[in-house]
Amino acid sequence: MLQLNHLRHALIALGLIALALAGLACQPEALDYSVDDLPPGDAARGATLFDASIDGAPACAGCHAIGGRAKSGPSLDGYAAIAGERVDDQDAVTYTFDSILQPAKHITRGYSNVMPGDYADKLSQQQVADLIAYLLTL
Repeated sequence: MLQLNHLRHALIALGLIALALAGLACQPEALDYSVDDLPPGDAARGATLFDASIDGAPACAGCHAIGGRAKSGPSLDGYAAIAGERVDDQDAVTYTFDSILQPAKHITRGYSNVMPGDYADKLSQQQVADLIAYLLTL
């Protein structure tokens, strides 16, 4: 019986450690650059990128609908009109930058944190700028 209690306590401790590590993994990481470092974006290139898998990263269109039924991510219909109002004292460009590169930073109500967090490693600064330019046309 004593060994069973030790095993139970060890499993509980391991579970708590796993939860703590999972919480850390979901935290936004510091980026190597900021929104102010982005080059000018091109909305036409961004529209193409929206539908493309880049360096193994899922396409935005795989999870986010435009003009259609919501998918696993929120619909982006009317995105430009609401992006600048999502976070107090944050403009639409900064909100979009954070949402792409640090998706755990802003979770839309009704959705969970399932967006891949490795776009900062997969997308160039130009690609991020192009996606932002496109999203702000929606």
